[in-house]
Amino acid sequence: MGDSSDRLDYEALFRGTPTPVVVLDPDLRFVEANDAYLAATMRSRDDLVGRPFDEAFPDNPDDPDGGGPAAWGASLRRVLRERVTDVMAIQKYDIPQVTGGFATRYWAPVNAPILGPDGEIRWIVHRTEDVTAYMRDKRAGALLEAAVFDRRRLEQDKQTLTAVVDSLDVAVVGCDGDGRPVLTNEAARRLVGDRLDGVPVAQWPRRLHLHHPDGSPMAGEEQPLVRALAGERVRDVEVVVRPPGKPQRIFRVNGRPVTGRPGLAAVVAMHDVTVHRRAARLRECEFTVADLLSRPDPADELIHEAVRVIGGMIGWAATEFWDVDEVAGVLRRMARWTEAGRNPPAGLPEPLSYGQGLPGRAWQTTQPVWAEDRGGAALAVPIPSGSTVLGVLVCYGGTTEAADDVWTAVLVGISAHIGEMLERRRAERLVAELDRTRDDYIALVGHELRTPLTSMQAYAEMMLDEPGLTGEHREMLEVVRRNSAKLHTIVLKLLDVAGMRSGRADLDIQRADLAAVVHAAVDAARDETDIPVVIEVNTPDTVPLDGDPDRLRQVVDELLANALTWAGAGSVVGVQVHADDRTTSLAVSNTGAPIPGDERAHLFDLFFRGGAAAHQGVPGSGLGLTLARAIVDQHGGTIAVSEPDEAVTTFTVRLPTRHPAARLPDRHPAAGLPDRDPAVTPEGRSGSQRGGR
Repeated sequence: MGDSSDRLDYEALFRGTPTPVVVLDPDLRFVEANDAYLAATMRSRDDLVGRPFDEAFPDNPDDPDGGGPAAWGASLRRVLRERVTDVMAIQKYDIPQVTGGFATRYWAPVNAPILGPDGEIRWIVHRTEDVTAYMRDKRAGALLEAAVFDRRRLEQDKQTLTAVVDSLDVAVVGCDGDGRPVLTNEAARRLVGDRLDGVPVAQWPRRLHLHHPDGSPMAGEEQPLVRALAGERVRDVEVVVRPPGKPQRIFRVNGRPVTGRPGLAAVVAMHDVTVHRRAARLRECEFTVADLLSRPDPADELIHEAVRVIGGMIGWAATEFWDVDEVAGVLRRMARWTEAGRNPPAGLPEPLSYGQGLPGRAWQTTQPVWAEDRGGAALAVPIPSGSTVLGVLVCYGGTTEAADDVWTAVLVGISAHIGEMLERRRAERLVAELDRTRDDYIALVGHELRTPLTSMQAYAEMMLDEPGLTGEHREMLEVVRRNSAKLHTIVLKLLDVAGMRSGRADLDIQRADLAAVVHAAVDAARDETDIPVVIEVNTPDTVPLDGDPDRLRQVVDELLANALTWAGAGSVVGVQVHADDRTTSLAVSNTGAPIPGDERAHLFDLFFRGGAAAHQGVPGSGLGLTLARAIVDQHGGTIAVSEPDEAVTTFTVRLPTRHPAARLPDRHPAAGLPDRDPAVTPEGRSGSQRGGR
């Protein structure tokens, strides 16, 4: 290598180049011009450097067919936009003269981009040839005019085609024989930006995250443009674009090889069908869920399956169902599904209070709620039952996506199906119960009421036939008294059940002590029973809650009577009470014969008597447990029985510690008690005594 004196002087080389050349910056201002350009345009360097091109070379106002600056500007902007060299048609571009007026000139210009180290356009080189002499040559005039015409026509056709292609919603991409992109319309540029600039087409699946419809990655040779480049005509190939952190898009692609066009070897058209495919999936999902919920399976199993179907078919990352616990006044997660390969959403605290978290807000507002949740979009939709919310369906997306009315409308429809299923199950149970009630009531009137009434009437008639009462008459009157009392008890229970079930019976809600109520009921049961059974009681010293103490006593009496009826001699009947700041629970258990599985669903039905009661002649009207459930329902609580495979049969009552009504005065003798501090565990009160006097 020579010394520094041998190095090229690029500035002198540029200025001395015989071809007219000028350099512009991205703002289309002149940066430098060589001597040949200054001579050809009759300008000095000071006239040009720093000025916009259209200001330095204005259009000739006397030439109505001019337009040279406009054509030059369009070419320069195309170079900026597409980063390609643009060869312009021969232009008639008049040059202002120093002496005034314009000199007619014809030019053959070319504009080319110069990229900086960062890949961005730094300058544009404009090279032009003055072809005025040729245009004026009479012998070459005709040929040049034809060439100019053909070149201009081709340029116009190219501009027209570019405008048409850019106006399409379909993305159009073409490549040369080496598989490098040379053609992209406006829709394609919006889709891929500059990610494909200079990138061979075989690498596009990795750059664009292309997948098959089944979710598997697309290999380079499977890409439609590669297939078209290999000579294949591609029709209706579905391609899924799944960029990380963004919603996926689905395209239907057609492509073909191109012949007779230098520089263009293959082209594909990509039609975005994302909205259509999504709408089809949403409709299919709604139909599938509706069909699923029509099955006779248990409601909780149907909800678990519906959550899986909703997440899997629509494409959510995770789906959850939160159930409203009406007793505790909280939401509890009942079912969750998570897409394979994904981690479940970060856990919300359980239970959720009214208005807490996304599910709690949907419960509170009774409206669908969209939110950005842990890096993705999330939608919570309440499950309606009239004006009541039964639960909340929550769907978590793996990408950030704006609130969408279509998603919302479909999930509201699905939630309505779930609400209808739950209401339908409740209605079916009530209808079946009413049907049984009708038949059982007739049987009761024909048996339980007719027998004591007949006895009363027969003995009364006999008593009336006697002139005076004797010892025998007194015995007859005693029978009448006993049967009348029995009938009176049955009638009162029946009226209580009817009043509670219809809501006509009022509760005297006050601050009461459930522990005192339980111990009073147990003491009475011990005094009245003659069965050798141990009754064990375990309660806190006090259990304050809002309720009707007399009605709650009826519940405890009925559960104790049922337990003592089926407890074997020498066995144990257990009574336990637990409480927290939200709920109070009462459990009554016995170790007698288990309840048959087919009878569990009917235990609280009106007038229901199990097969064992009928076969063993156990007295009863089938009203006790029905009355207990009606009273618990009126208190806003629940009553349930343990599974038949458990060794101990347990009836559990759960009641809200605070009634939904306003703060209540302490009016019950056992109710003058302060609320228990939930942080303090009181010493429990317990005892056991063998029943009988």
